[in-house]
Amino acid sequence: MLALGMGLCLRTGFCVAQSTPSGNDTFHVSGFGTAGISEIDEPTGWAYTRNLNQANNTSRFRADLDSRIGLQINYKPNARFELVAQGVASRLDRADNAGDAIELAFAAYRPDANWALRIGRVNLDAFLLSDHRDVGFTYEYARPPVEFYSQTPTFLDGADLSRSWTIADVQWRAKLFGGRSAAGTGNSRLVLSPLFGIMGSRESDGLLLRVSGVHTRFANTLELLQPLIDGLQGLNALPVPVVVAQANALASGLTYEGATVNYVAAGVQYDRHDWLFTAEINRTDVPGHPTSSTSAGYVTVGRRFGPLSVFGVESMALRSASTRATPDWATPLAPFGPAVAQQVQSLASAATVAINRLAGHQRTTSLGARWDLTAQLALKTQWDYIQTDANAGELWGISTPAASTANVISMVVDFVF
Repeated sequence: MLALGMGLCLRTGFCVAQSTPSGNDTFHVSGFGTAGISEIDEPTGWAYTRNLNQANNTSRFRADLDSRIGLQINYKPNARFELVAQGVASRLDRADNAGDAIELAFAAYRPDANWALRIGRVNLDAFLLSDHRDVGFTYEYARPPVEFYSQTPTFLDGADLSRSWTIADVQWRAKLFGGRSAAGTGNSRLVLSPLFGIMGSRESDGLLLRVSGVHTRFANTLELLQPLIDGLQGLNALPVPVVVAQANALASGLTYEGATVNYVAAGVQYDRHDWLFTAEINRTDVPGHPTSSTSAGYVTVGRRFGPLSVFGVESMALRSASTRATPDWATPLAPFGPAVAQQVQSLASAATVAINRLAGHQRTTSLGARWDLTAQLALKTQWDYIQTDANAGELWGISTPAASTANVISMVVDFVF
């Protein structure tokens, strides 16, 4: 009954991370998982991933894209205090931080039914799926729309304080949170610190509305980009002002440490009378880095027919600024000899490509179906048609000089226990 209650709770959008398992058990273990296989028809060298920490894999047939297993432990010695830990095992990049497998590890204090304080590693509550992004059983599609979710961090090391209240059958909720977060692996990892945010939601009659906002800073620059930055800064000694000025501009475009990030998002979810509707939109502004400022969103429409659901998804990620053009340094540096001119021009090309690929620009159309075999087991199938613009391969881990398309066909089994 505990697993059944958890499954039904998840389907209605309430995560195990936010609620206490049913019953009076002081100690409770529950879990979730996905077993999936995908056929990916993609251009040579592309590597389709669902999040920043996933290992790049260019194989046509893949079982690692969606497959994962998660375990959660709740310890509640009394009505006010609770300890929660959750870990998720999947095929991550070898350079991924081992600690990233720990999704949750927090202590919660609830002085009454309306207030909750959590301290430790909590979910970053800035998205509709913040509580249960890895729990595939809670949503219709095979994976969260990658244009919206693949570039967002999942955890917050810090604390959050929430308040809930009900007015005329309408449930309201507000939350403040702060701490630090990180995303990416190895020399492509970015740290966000300090991070502060706010979330508000309204729920009634199957309709959930929510808004959120985050303000943070990049605490580091990608190590992957440091050799390019050093090379560009080394051109300051050149007696060619135009090249020096353009090199400094490129170096600034690759340097993120200290840059601020402002993020706002809004979401709506409707689940009533066998109709399903979900939509989210966000805006990320990085002052001084226009090619990293983006907008993303998706819309999902579905219909249930008993245990069978069919759905369609339209999602996109749009970069705010046009791609940069590679400056011509070979011409003004010709008097220094062809070898120097070519070497410096290659540096300009590499830096321009790096800046242009720091944000994705693509659209995906998806169609799929879900069959609930039991109250704890669901079979899904999904087709994705992806269109990526030129020089916009950040979501694929590759620079794409030309516009390209890809097809992904997936079949997954989601379960809770």
